Amino acid sequence: MPKNRDYTGQERTPSSMAWLIGQRAKLRGQLDRYRVQEAALPEKIRILENELASLDAVIPLHKVKVDASAIIGKRPHRPRSAPHGELKRSLVRSLKAAKGQPVTTIELVLQFVRQNNIDLTKVKQADIMDSARKCLSPMADRGVVLRCHPVETTQHGSWAWVEEDSGS
Repeated sequence: MPKNRDYTGQERTPSSMAWLIGQRAKLRGQLDRYRVQEAALPEKIRILENELASLDAVIPLHKVKVDASAIIGKRPHRPRSAPHGELKRSLVRSLKAAKGQPVTTIELVLQFVRQNNIDLTKVKQADIMDSARKCLSPMADRGVVLRCHPVETTQHGSWAWVEEDSGS
């Protein structure tokens, strides 16, 4: 039977009642969130349809003739929270400053947010956390950063800079 680890690192079997309750709570929370989003969708769709109809009415009036129905949709991109590469530079600076001591992902992200004056009301902290993990994991795979937590953890991990051996 597959094993899972709880927050203390102890192994738990999936048949454990606490694990089952936790899984159900997570799924129910996700379902509740989707239902709230679903309830808001009709109004959001109506607004977007009105804006699209307005553009479709104006486009034919322009001297450059374009068939508005031929314009395909594209997904909008979120603006960057900081200049390209700044997150990685910040993570490396913070880990080097810790002098080999483990630093949690949340601490690294909060340092990045402070250093770059990022407004967390405009940017999701979870998105920055994901970006930080996606940046740190390959560095750990290359041996530049030490992963101080199990790879399969669902908890916040901690990381340390691998000190270069200057004695050789």
